[in-house]
Amino acid sequence: MRIAIINDAFASSAGGQRQCLKLAIELQKRGHEVEIFTSIVNYKTCFPELLWKVKINAVPYSYNLLKGHYKTLAGMIKMGCCISDKFDVINNHNFPSEWAAFVAKKRLNIPVIWMCNEPPFWFFQAEAKRGKRKLYWPLFEVFDKIAVKKSMDQIVVLSNMIGEIVKRVYGKDFKVVRSGIDIKDYGNTMWNIFKKKYGLENSFILLQVGIHYYKKPEDSIKAMAYLDYKYKNLKLIFIGLTDEKRKKMLINLSQKLGVANKVLFLGPVSDKELEQAYAACDIFLFPSFQSWSLSTVEAMVFKKPVIVSNKCGVSEIIDNYKNGIIVNHAEVKNLAMEIERLIEDRELRVKIGMNAYINVKENLSWERYAENMERIFMDVINER
Repeated sequence: MRIAIINDAFASSAGGQRQCLKLAIELQKRGHEVEIFTSIVNYKTCFPELLWKVKINAVPYSYNLLKGHYKTLAGMIKMGCCISDKFDVINNHNFPSEWAAFVAKKRLNIPVIWMCNEPPFWFFQAEAKRGKRKLYWPLFEVFDKIAVKKSMDQIVVLSNMIGEIVKRVYGKDFKVVRSGIDIKDYGNTMWNIFKKKYGLENSFILLQVGIHYYKKPEDSIKAMAYLDYKYKNLKLIFIGLTDEKRKKMLINLSQKLGVANKVLFLGPVSDKELEQAYAACDIFLFPSFQSWSLSTVEAMVFKKPVIVSNKCGVSEIIDNYKNGIIVNHAEVKNLAMEIERLIEDRELRVKIGMNAYINVKENLSWERYAENMERIFMDVINER
């Protein structure tokens, strides 16, 4: 097969970008010709060890008179016009790649499979409709629905939770394919490097990756405030990119709650340092409303007990108190209570962490992810 993969940008090392690149690489190993189409490529900040392994066509935005989603729409139209008829199938990924796929489908009538990590946030998160977004999101909502209904031969999602949202929004059925993960036994050799670097040798570490609003970092900070009076060596570490305005808001919250000296914001880090952080942490937190969580699965590979929201798709692979803990979304006291349970019970932490590793090792891999996507591609092509 000749496969065109569309993803909006490869500017930073994030879960969606890793998933897209790993899929392309694994499909190539299976004998397929793969090219990626995108608007931005940064070979220094976005998985430099992976980008060179696949052909990437950069189609940058160049519309100086346009702003926001209008510029994005114009860029996606341009990208859709750059895809040729030499491909057998188009596989688009993160929003707004479906807009480029729609244009390509109208031109070429090539089958399209959307790897829908999430539909646009305005369909299911109230925060996405606030501020200036209230003025323009209805227009783009209408266009997005038309683009998806008219162009998608199959929609693939990471979890049933996001699949039901897709079905409600677009009126189209879905298939669930879990994302992959690099499976290896890291052991416990890296934890001390991270702790020494940040002076955390005597700390009990809570780790969360990602601090955008939908990842609910506020809940983790508030849970820290509940626990701080009892556990003086507790530290909460955030890793991930965000804007300065949001970071300042989170710092102000931690100051208001009296835990500013217990919360560290490290920003984006290298893959190596992220692995060291996973190895060093005692509990991994992810109280998010999200379709999946690659970072949670990565923490499970490091045999760490994870606590996730019941509104997060990754909760679908968790058996409560066996390979992870599920908490009620946005209920801070519930989150704090489960953190305390794990702090007090080292045996439970070890058991959950080991079961998490075994579960991921047996059920998730990039090879299996690529195999499942390949099967869907072939089914759609054969049906046509």
